[in-house]
Amino acid sequence: MRVARDAHYVCVNCPTEILIEILSYLPVKSLLRFRCVCKEWNKLVQKPLFVRSHLEKRIPNSLLIINSSTTDQKACFSIVNAETFNETLRSELPMKANIGYKLSVCGSYNGLVCISSASLLDVDPIYVWNPSVRKSRLLPSGLIPKWDHCWSLNYLAFGFHQVVNDHIVLRIVRIEQWSCCYQVEIYSLKADCWRRVSSVPAIPTALDCRLLPKSICFNGFFYWIVKHKNDTPSPLCLGVVKESLSIFHCSPDGGKQLCDTWALKMGSWVRLNTIVLTLHGKITRPGSLLDYKFLIARQIEGLENYSLALVDPELDRIEDIGIELGSHWVYADSYKESLLLL
Repeated sequence: MRVARDAHYVCVNCPTEILIEILSYLPVKSLLRFRCVCKEWNKLVQKPLFVRSHLEKRIPNSLLIINSSTTDQKACFSIVNAETFNETLRSELPMKANIGYKLSVCGSYNGLVCISSASLLDVDPIYVWNPSVRKSRLLPSGLIPKWDHCWSLNYLAFGFHQVVNDHIVLRIVRIEQWSCCYQVEIYSLKADCWRRVSSVPAIPTALDCRLLPKSICFNGFFYWIVKHKNDTPSPLCLGVVKESLSIFHCSPDGGKQLCDTWALKMGSWVRLNTIVLTLHGKITRPGSLLDYKFLIARQIEGLENYSLALVDPELDRIEDIGIELGSHWVYADSYKESLLLL
């Protein structure tokens, strides 16, 4: 390594692969500052090779929380350290919902978050956003035509396809008129365009069935939970536990709460365990966090706001983490920073 110095300038001349290896261990905040060191470093940090190398060294050691308001369509987000639960960043989202509707988070992968409106209308804008670098992309209009004189709903999913090394948005449009039918299209972040899917998978077409908003992308496939309109609401979510597609389900049982974890093994659902918790308020919207722990939101009876807690199935316990949510909170899940969209 050769280092040249003068009173105002320091230049480090070393092989690019070594520089990439060193800098890729740094957090995004430091790398954004290092872009100002010189033009070469600014270009290096934005190269796909460096972005990929940096992402491979990240772990989901943060928690992303989004709170929304129904009055002015504003939403704020915060990033919290998943070990200490201290807030490391807070700001407003760069986008807002259409008038009268709240924002909806369709998924979060590799530091990117897909956001649209909770109205599920086919005219609502869709964004892919990176809170770490404060960059967002408004997706182009889809290819599925608008339908007049009928009711259409959007079901959006966001994920990463490892085989093609691309982040994708899956859009299912449910068209209800005299009968019910579905049309599907996929957005590629690399190509920044949509393509129609002619072969639509088997989806329940009965008018009394709905896909739950939260989906999961696992091994190149998208999964939803299908709910009958007459089903009793209960906290239910999909996740990945120890490399298996899993379901986390809560249900009241007298004065207690039963929290079951199921995993898909060899084509069959197997119950991994059941945690019996003291019924302490209403549990809603569970989500997976940091491998085998589950993040849940609880609303204490008599109070308007929610609070976050962590369920540890292996230790058979629930732990309050001291984070209060607003009454209109939208999303809370694990998060890892990245340089994508920079």
